[in-house]
Amino acid sequence: MTVDDLNESERELVLAVLAGRFLDFSKERFSDETGETGETGEKPEIRGELLRRIMLGRFEWPGEVAADPRGIRLRGAHLVGGLDLAEIESSLPLWLLDCTADQPVRFTGAKLSTVDLSGLVAPRLVADEVTIERSLTLRAARLGDGSHLAVHLGGARIGGLVNFSGAHLVNTVGAALQASNLRTGGGVFLNRGFRAEGTGEGGVVRLPGAVIGTMLNLSGATIRSPDGPALVADYLQTGSNVMLSDGFLAEGSRDSGTVRLIGARIGGQLVCDGGQARAAEPGELSLNLIQVRVAGELVLPASFPVGPIEVTGLTYRGEPQHATLTEWLDMLAHRTTRYTSQPYFHLAAVQAGAGHERNARMIHIARHRDLLRRGDLGLRGRVWHRITGLTAGYGYRPGRALGWLVGTLALSVVLTFVSGALGLLGGCSLVEQAGLALNAATPLVKIGEARCTVDPGRGLGQAFIALGWVLQVLAWAFLTLFVAGFTGLMRRSP
Repeated sequence: MTVDDLNESERELVLAVLAGRFLDFSKERFSDETGETGETGEKPEIRGELLRRIMLGRFEWPGEVAADPRGIRLRGAHLVGGLDLAEIESSLPLWLLDCTADQPVRFTGAKLSTVDLSGLVAPRLVADEVTIERSLTLRAARLGDGSHLAVHLGGARIGGLVNFSGAHLVNTVGAALQASNLRTGGGVFLNRGFRAEGTGEGGVVRLPGAVIGTMLNLSGATIRSPDGPALVADYLQTGSNVMLSDGFLAEGSRDSGTVRLIGARIGGQLVCDGGQARAAEPGELSLNLIQVRVAGELVLPASFPVGPIEVTGLTYRGEPQHATLTEWLDMLAHRTTRYTSQPYFHLAAVQAGAGHERNARMIHIARHRDLLRRGDLGLRGRVWHRITGLTAGYGYRPGRALGWLVGTLALSVVLTFVSGALGLLGGCSLVEQAGLALNAATPLVKIGEARCTVDPGRGLGQAFIALGWVLQVLAWAFLTLFVAGFTGLMRRSP
């Protein structure tokens, strides 16, 4: 291919590349007979083959000149035949803004400098295993013909950021964005009106195993699937925040979760304020955070998940933000799929670390109630749990057991006075009757020598003796529960 083989638009591009100029076809205008100016109709055509030759340095330039290091900078062209840069290596930056293509754009295995395809309208972008030294930008791009993966970045290596702000990706037979094992030195921006529509159990936006140098930002993004997860980012690693906020919306249908971040390691905050993850059916999981580690704060309002959640193994720093403790306990007890103790223990540790011991006790009591309701305790375990909950707040309210002990002693005194009034104690004085009651119902404490006893041979004497034994057993039980709760022995439960 030589200059003589080029059309007028392609010649303009060659001259612009040689001079290091930005060629903007969107500013091309015409004049009609009245002298009025307006925009031209169809975009000027540039063959993808020409761009490939320029990037490879194989185009026959006029004279002894070479491409300017500023590379190809073009706006408003139609790429005839698409663009195939697969497996090439080039140091020239590539800027193709507001361009269209009737065939896919392919970068598979290429090694490039900078790529900016903002505003691109094309059937798809295939860039698996690509290496881009700086950044990859597709702001406001429209990709996807509905029958293929719209963007393939699996295994890509990007030295800077990946920017898909405002892009629209569509695939009716599978994922819209496949970026498994993506590696970036900067952030990944799928925000500011980013939209992705796809199908299938693999997810619409796929980032499993991705390692992102700074943040993953999906603020204001919309991701929809009629029959599978919306966002799948299992074992994702980020150096900074993950933003699912400010109008983020994920709609999906799958037991594994509409938004799935299993095993993710988030280097900053997980921010879900102002966003929403919706499960299509009431029983389907909306948010899956199993074994997720958040190095910073967790900002997760109760309104974010619309449907059940899974948070087993989730850890974070500080108290959860934008959700009250009551809301968090309600989510753990009524919106998780099963009982697990770890979320309660972590939340209690966070509260205790902040100096809120009362809140920590409240959390543990809620944990035991959830264990009683959904845990695998068996009949004996359930009976014991009900007793300890009623009498000592599962060991976190030992004062309750002490109150029951005092009540038992008071009942013993009343029973003794009734026995005396019925003539079952002979001629004992009121003081002696009180001493008898305290000796009978006070464990480890004896007040003097008992001078009067209930006569078992008179009237209801045997019944009162039996009631006294019951009160003794209860007093011992309440004292034991108080000591166990006070020393923390009762708190060691699953």
